[in-house]
Amino acid sequence: MSKAPTTTFHEAYPLDQLRPADYNPRRLSDTAFARLQASLRCHGVVKPVILNADGTLVAGHQRTKGLKALGMTHTPAVMLGTKVRLQDEIQFNLLHNRVETEASVVYAEPGEIGAWSWIPWQSIRVAERKNLSFVNAIGHMTAGHGPWGSVVIDDQGRIVLNAEYAVVASISRFDLLAWTVPSSEAAKLHADLTGEYGVYDWTAIEGKAPVWNQHIVQPKRLRQFSSKAKAGKLAYGSETWDQLVMPWLKPSHRVIDFGAGYGDYAKHLRAKGFNIHDYEPYRCRDGSYAVDIRAVVRMIRDIDKDIQANGLYDVVVLDSVINATTSLNYQHWVMTTVNALCAADGVVCLGTRSLARELRDEQAKRVTSQTATTKMSFLDEDNVEMNFVKGKWQKLRFHTPETLEPMLRLYFEDVKLTDLSGSNIKATCRRPASLPREEYEKAFEEEFNMPYPNNFRHGRHLELAGNLIKLTRERNNSLAT
Repeated sequence: MSKAPTTTFHEAYPLDQLRPADYNPRRLSDTAFARLQASLRCHGVVKPVILNADGTLVAGHQRTKGLKALGMTHTPAVMLGTKVRLQDEIQFNLLHNRVETEASVVYAEPGEIGAWSWIPWQSIRVAERKNLSFVNAIGHMTAGHGPWGSVVIDDQGRIVLNAEYAVVASISRFDLLAWTVPSSEAAKLHADLTGEYGVYDWTAIEGKAPVWNQHIVQPKRLRQFSSKAKAGKLAYGSETWDQLVMPWLKPSHRVIDFGAGYGDYAKHLRAKGFNIHDYEPYRCRDGSYAVDIRAVVRMIRDIDKDIQANGLYDVVVLDSVINATTSLNYQHWVMTTVNALCAADGVVCLGTRSLARELRDEQAKRVTSQTATTKMSFLDEDNVEMNFVKGKWQKLRFHTPETLEPMLRLYFEDVKLTDLSGSNIKATCRRPASLPREEYEKAFEEEFNMPYPNNFRHGRHLELAGNLIKLTRERNNSLAT
C-alpha cells in the first residue's frame, strides 16, 4: 500500500520566502485585523501556515500579514511533501479556515508548555466524536497528502483547538503536531483564536470564473442510474418540476423552461403532448463541454416565432437558475427577462438552493469521505460560494426566505414561498411588475446574447428582443388599467 507524501514541519520559516496564492478568499476588516494582531502578540503563532511543496502559501495569508505588521520575520510552517494540484491547494486553504472546531471531545498526552511537540497517536483518546463532515474532509486530505494540520492542547491533556483533526489522527494513526498551553490560559486562547476573523471574499478570483463556466453546474435531469443495482431508478429529478409544476400543469398551458440546462423536462413533456419551449444559453452537446451555439440560436428563433403567434407564456419555469447566477447583476437580468416572458395572468414557478438546508446538511453529516469537501460551505456576504470543479471555477448562490421573497417582489406583485424546509426554496409568482424599458433592453441583451469565450456573442437575438419589448409594453399597459 502506498503511503501519503511526507510533510515537513518548519518551526521558523522565513516570511520573506513565502509566495501568496492569488486565489486567497479571505478578507479582514480593520477591526478583525487589529484583533488578529493582538492575538499574535499575546499568544504567538500556535497554528502553522501551510505551504505547497514549491513554497506557495496555501493557507495562513492573513496570519502572515499580521506577523509582518508586527515586525516578525518567521512563522511555523508545514510544507507538503509533493506539489499538489490547484484544486487540492484551494481545499487546503478553505479547510484551514474551518478546522478550529471543538465539537468533538478529545484528550491526548500534552507536551512541554510553550513549545511544539509530536504527540504519539496511541495516546489520543476520543471521548466524543462529532462534526463528521469535518472529520471526513480532513481525513480525505490527510490520506492524500500526509498530516498537514496541528492542534493546541492544554497541560491537562484536553485538545483546545482542532479537535476534529485530532480525531483523524487517532483514526489514521499518525502522530499529532501540538502546541501546549497552560490550562489556566486555554480559555482565553480559545476565545482569542475563534470567532469571526474575516469573511470569504471571492473578488480576487472572479476573473477566473467567467459566466460561461456556469454550464458545468447544469443538472442532467431525468437520467437513470447506470448501475445494475439501481437499474430503472431515477438518478436526477427536479423538485421544482415534480412538486411545484406537474401537479396542475395541463397540455393546454403554454410553458417556457428558462435556463433549462440540457432540456430534459421539456423533451420529456413534449413527447407527452405538452406545449413546452425551452431556453438555455449554454446548451452543450451530450458528453461535451462545448456550447452548441446553433442550438442556442434555434431556441431563440423558436421562442420568437411562438410569442409572435401566441403572445407571452402562461407558465415560466425557473429551475435552479438563480442559484447559478454569477453576480447580482445577472440575477437581476434573469428575473427581468422572466418577468417579461410571463403573461399578465401567467405564473412563474421557481426553485432555488436553500441556505438553511445547505448548512443543515453539513451539520447532519450527510457526507462521505469522497464528497465531504463539496458538502462544506464557504460563503461570502452574499451567500455565494465558489468551487473548483473539473478544472474550472464556478459559483453557487444560496437564498433564505428572508432574501428570496423581497427580491422576487421587485419583479412580481404576488409572491408565495413554499417548502421552506426542503433542499430548494420554491416560489410561485404572479402579476408581473412594470419595469423600465431600458431595464428590459439590457436584460434581453445579456440573457439572449450571452458572452462566450473569446468575447464572442452571436447577435441573433435582436428580433426576439424587439418583439418582447412590444409584448411587455402591451401587457404592462393592460395591467395598469
